[in-house]
Amino acid sequence: MRLLITGSNGQLGQEFYRIKSLSKHKFLFTDYNQLNICSIDSINSYMSDIKVDCIINCAAYTDVRKAEVEREKAFDVNSNGVKNLVVYCEKTQTRLIHFSTDYVYNSLNKKPINEDELIDPQNYYGYSKREGEKHIENSKGESIVIRTSWLYSKYGNNFVNTIIDKSKTGKNLKVINDQFGCPTYAKDLAETVIKILEIDKRIDEKTKIFNYSNGGSTNWFDFAKKILKLYGSKIKIEPVDSEYFKDEAKRPKFSITSKQKIINTFNLEINNWDSSLTNYVINDLK
Repeated sequence: MRLLITGSNGQLGQEFYRIKSLSKHKFLFTDYNQLNICSIDSINSYMSDIKVDCIINCAAYTDVRKAEVEREKAFDVNSNGVKNLVVYCEKTQTRLIHFSTDYVYNSLNKKPINEDELIDPQNYYGYSKREGEKHIENSKGESIVIRTSWLYSKYGNNFVNTIIDKSKTGKNLKVINDQFGCPTYAKDLAETVIKILEIDKRIDEKTKIFNYSNGGSTNWFDFAKKILKLYGSKIKIEPVDSEYFKDEAKRPKFSITSKQKIINTFNLEINNWDSSLTNYVINDLK
């Protein structure tokens, strides 16, 4: 297959670049300067003499706090950009895989959330991602949305790298203990996407929306404790409530997702979050 990756400089896009040497497929990597998904003219121009089997859209506006202020910019990338890709992919009969977020959910308990329930974004980032999802849902083309959560990799800013960096200062840390979710190792997600594309059937044969993260769940405090233990840091860490940081962007207290649909549909095995984290800290960071 010929696979085009948008947003190739982001942490997920860079994971696709890392696994390309182990794949039998042909990858094309584009960033904003080459292909701006917010412009249909940019898409048409770049793709004018290129034919691909699937566009994997890693382009996204992901700064949850700034999205409360830069709403137009967040909506343009996370919704309008997706609409443009859907239009192109329908016209050319190209597969499309798009990524969304657990922040479209807002559960009140720790019961795993299915894809068709509890849609209630608590911040503008989540709202803009949900609006982008709707373009996929309404598309007649072969396309799916993968809702992921708490994404981390060796590339860019994410919770795991932030905790490790802060541990090097020697200062004690305060970490939220009342928000629960599912960590996702970006390399695992990239490898899963390739497995999905290699199946011998339509990827959206039964549904357009899938949850994906590593197995199990945790809260930010316990996640941070595990990171520091694996890294060998001895700094002290203190649990605090969400209100302590007075974040301008409201976050869901529980966004623990069920992965049963994606497991059953594509016959997948998913690593547990702590085993993937161990692999990342022990092997990837060295």
